[in-house]
Amino acid sequence: IMRKMRLRLKNKIFALFTFILVLYSSTVKGQKTLEIDEFLRLVGNYHPISLASEIVLQKGEATITKARGSFDPYAKLDMNERNFESKEYYSLLNAGLVIPTWYGIELKTGYEANTGEFLNAENTVPNSGIWNAGISAPLGKGLFIDKRRATLKDAKLYSNATINERRIMKNDLFYKATTEYWEWVNLWNQQKSLEEMVTVAQIRFNAVTSSFLLGDKPAIDTLEAKIQLQNRVAQLLQVNQLYKNQTLELSTFLWYENNTPLEITDSLTPPLFSTISAPFNHSNDSLLPILNNLNSAHPELLVNQIDIQRLELEKRLKIESLKPNIRVQYNILNEPLGNDVLANVSPNNYKWGLSISTPIFLRKERGDLRLTNLKLNESELKLELKRVQVQNKVIQYYNEIEFLKDQVALMENVVSNYILLLDGEREKFNFGSSSLFLINSREKSLIESQLKLMTLKTKHQKAYYAYKWARGSNGLN
Repeated sequence: IMRKMRLRLKNKIFALFTFILVLYSSTVKGQKTLEIDEFLRLVGNYHPISLASEIVLQKGEATITKARGSFDPYAKLDMNERNFESKEYYSLLNAGLVIPTWYGIELKTGYEANTGEFLNAENTVPNSGIWNAGISAPLGKGLFIDKRRATLKDAKLYSNATINERRIMKNDLFYKATTEYWEWVNLWNQQKSLEEMVTVAQIRFNAVTSSFLLGDKPAIDTLEAKIQLQNRVAQLLQVNQLYKNQTLELSTFLWYENNTPLEITDSLTPPLFSTISAPFNHSNDSLLPILNNLNSAHPELLVNQIDIQRLELEKRLKIESLKPNIRVQYNILNEPLGNDVLANVSPNNYKWGLSISTPIFLRKERGDLRLTNLKLNESELKLELKRVQVQNKVIQYYNEIEFLKDQVALMENVVSNYILLLDGEREKFNFGSSSLFLINSREKSLIESQLKLMTLKTKHQKAYYAYKWARGSNGLN
């Protein structure tokens, strides 16, 4: 009876000591928990790839600015003068301003002043010079679209593409970052669980050793308790090494201002699974609207669609190049009177011109159009393939979330049963109807089930963020 009372007292002391140790380890001063939201905020704000994605966006804006430059008004000035043997053969001055417009029409104005003894007759103008103002317009190729308009439209499409390319870069970055983060959390929780079980094994070894010295236990029990302790220490050391390596791997995703890399120290720890909410629960019919919105929401599909739009724009330009090049221009001429430029304006004073040119066989133009059609067909096929791939990925990870949710619930029940089984075995041991071997066996099964539960929870979280990645919205609103 006295021996059983001593064993019960030892077990109570052991339970109290374990509780205090776990409580202390969870409230160590100076430690901060790195939650997933804070981690993703740092990655999104400071990681070099995230910053590079902003540069991609700026490239799109710069491309639009460059394309709009084709519509900038421009001034021109031509001066030619010839003097020989004290004679002014000719002096020619032609200055003007050209204003391009969206519809291919150019507005022009200019001033011409020519003098000299050997001036060409067509260059003869009044002494005060002559002003002109008019338009130049295409009637064939370039009437509906030209290279200048196509370049600006293409630049706008490219800018839209860069918005989605930025999303793709961040989506992939957050997917990789969350994968490493949850593995970090998993190893930390495994380490904490094994530390607790090492403490249990250490206390049991001390208790068995004391019982052996008191003559209550045989020497072989101390050997078994020591082997159990050594095995758990070895397992803890292995997980501890994996955790350190994973911490270094995760540190590559953490940066701060001025491209400063951060390092995860011992003061920054992952959260415990007991404090982490499970991924969202969804009904079976909530997947349908997600799949229906993929075409208008997924960045990779949007980029492919924009590529097709750019090729369709190129096709329009190639079709336009099959037309003859016809351009007409008309200018009103006027001799200024003093400071009044418009005083002598008359519809009878004008200059007009018409230019027509076209290739005879159009082989280059027809070949360009055929190549563009082939590229367009190829891009449409790629889009269909990408659409199916994306849809299947979304369904795959959706199903995986559902499967792992059930697996986690099942394993939680298994762990609870193992705890009850272990408590019952300990109670039997206290009354002398069990053995240390059975307790160690129960604890080993409990440890294995706890580690498996942590692995399943990790896979569950990974599957959730993989699902968001497959949708093209990982870490994004």
